[in-house]
Amino acid sequence: MKSYHGVFNEQPLKAIQTRGWLRQSLERFRDGLTGHLEAAGYPFDKVSWHGDETANRCSFIWEPYEQTAYWVDGMLRCAILLEDDNLRAKAMRSVGHVLGHQRDDGYLGPESMRRLTRERLEDTGSLAEYKRRWRWPHAVFFRALMALNSDRRAAEALARHYLGDTEYEYGRGRDILNLEAALWAAGITDNQSLRKQALQWYAEFNRRYPRNPSTLAFMLSDQKDTQHGVTFNEMAKLGAIHYLHTGDVAALRAAENAYRKLDRDQMLVDGIPSSTEALRGKDPLDGHETCDIADYIWSVGYLLLATGDARYADNLEKALFNAGYGAITPDAKALQYFSGPNQLICDRHSNHHEQFRGRPHMSYRPNPGTPCCPGDVNRIVPGFASRMWLADGGGGLVAALYAPTVFTGRLGAEQTPVSVVQECEYPFEERVRFRFSMSEPTEFTFHVRIPGWCREPVLTINEEAYEAPLWSGSFVPLKRRFASNDVVELELPMECRLSRWPRGGVAVERGPLVYALPVAEDWRRDLQDERSTADMPAWNIHPADAWNYGLAVDQDSLAAQATFSRRQVPADTYPWTVEHAPVSIEIPARCIKGWDLARAEHVERTIGDGDGNEALATE
Repeated sequence: MKSYHGVFNEQPLKAIQTRGWLRQSLERFRDGLTGHLEAAGYPFDKVSWHGDETANRCSFIWEPYEQTAYWVDGMLRCAILLEDDNLRAKAMRSVGHVLGHQRDDGYLGPESMRRLTRERLEDTGSLAEYKRRWRWPHAVFFRALMALNSDRRAAEALARHYLGDTEYEYGRGRDILNLEAALWAAGITDNQSLRKQALQWYAEFNRRYPRNPSTLAFMLSDQKDTQHGVTFNEMAKLGAIHYLHTGDVAALRAAENAYRKLDRDQMLVDGIPSSTEALRGKDPLDGHETCDIADYIWSVGYLLLATGDARYADNLEKALFNAGYGAITPDAKALQYFSGPNQLICDRHSNHHEQFRGRPHMSYRPNPGTPCCPGDVNRIVPGFASRMWLADGGGGLVAALYAPTVFTGRLGAEQTPVSVVQECEYPFEERVRFRFSMSEPTEFTFHVRIPGWCREPVLTINEEAYEAPLWSGSFVPLKRRFASNDVVELELPMECRLSRWPRGGVAVERGPLVYALPVAEDWRRDLQDERSTADMPAWNIHPADAWNYGLAVDQDSLAAQATFSRRQVPADTYPWTVEHAPVSIEIPARCIKGWDLARAEHVERTIGDGDGNEALATE
């Protein structure tokens, strides 16, 4: 019986060597938040998966373990991609401790998150007590074990964990997220008992919550989703994961339809849906939680694996290049809890969204208000890199996402060692070149992606034109006998275009990038922030120049009036900064007199917990 039904599958992280701006980005995280998140304060300096559980001061026992689990996953993937032994050792301290302290009944993780006995739960009659000990953060932490995808020991330990407590109700609430790690472990170990049990959880979840927006029935419907944004991204991917391990097309269609509705109802111009914290529509003044950037990239990656549809790769690039890098400082030492396409003041009182209004969640800080995002931000770039190079299931290789990297692995029926260098400055230039190296000529299929925004692509193989049609938004399979020094080159012409949004919003886009007016900025360290240090500062940022400009151009005149420029910068210059951006566009614009900022009043609000019918906290 076929155990995996995806069009593509992941390649091991260790097969990917990063270069250029992608490596610089990971190095900045290593030297910033990822390598030193304890500087952001609680819980990262007190609570860990290998530490003293008495330091946990949260009413929800699972809460700090969720936040630190994000960090461990991002840290380990960053370490593997950089081949950094010190960072890997720091991440493996938690991973090694958990694997090395498996209980006799198979349980992995903090003792305080073990479920109360059924008798004790029935005595108290307390659903709240059950939810205090939710195990859904295990699903987050176990992604770090999944990063060790050649480590059978990790998969076997997960199998013992999930099979050791058959009474635990994983089909309840967010606990169903454990489906991801359980099916991964079942696939690695070919454990049919675990596979059957995990699928029963998902069936129970869909039966138990008939009106929950995360069920297959709701996702298949045309109903608009307004739930918590992080909950959406964590839960909606489960339909695609279910399909990968069962071939259940209905489950895949549900996940695809959920993300189609997300694009229709919630997507913002920078590639991430509005989610502050609920899904709120397409208002360009809204924004998104940084957790949603990490979780959207990770979740949409599963749809790419399941379908082989190039539009999901387009979505991943847009999300990282615009929302992802917009939510962090260039030195990767501070982040926003809420970010978005239109933000002019980023200080300790500037959050204009309904949730946490008037608080520092929209400013750049090591810990800008709620610790989930400081943990999750570390997963953004590694999550993207994890889906760059994929396998096609037939010994072939897929260049799914474009960034300077080298893939090294075994391809073809003979499993010949092959190295492929991806040379590019994409997305800042239109050319992507692949150079092949191998000990002997080998036949396999090499897939390249034509982005959906590219209308006139050009593909050459060893400088000879590829004659077959090239369709926008597709993968092109090149089946041939490859040899050392073969070169496949893509030219992906980028055109300026205008996209329109509510409230008269207009954006300038070119290729996968969204362009912004370069307003001068006044950065000042916030000395009131107790977590701010000279090395890891919190910032208050205000505009130091006029910002109230409107475009004096329409789509018909755009091509004639827009001037695109690319400047040469030293090879080691980090491009994701305003000062060193290698590309720019000049377009006629006018300053609009009387267009000013309005002050919003503070609002108190209750947020949901992901079940769709109960409250976690009031902020």
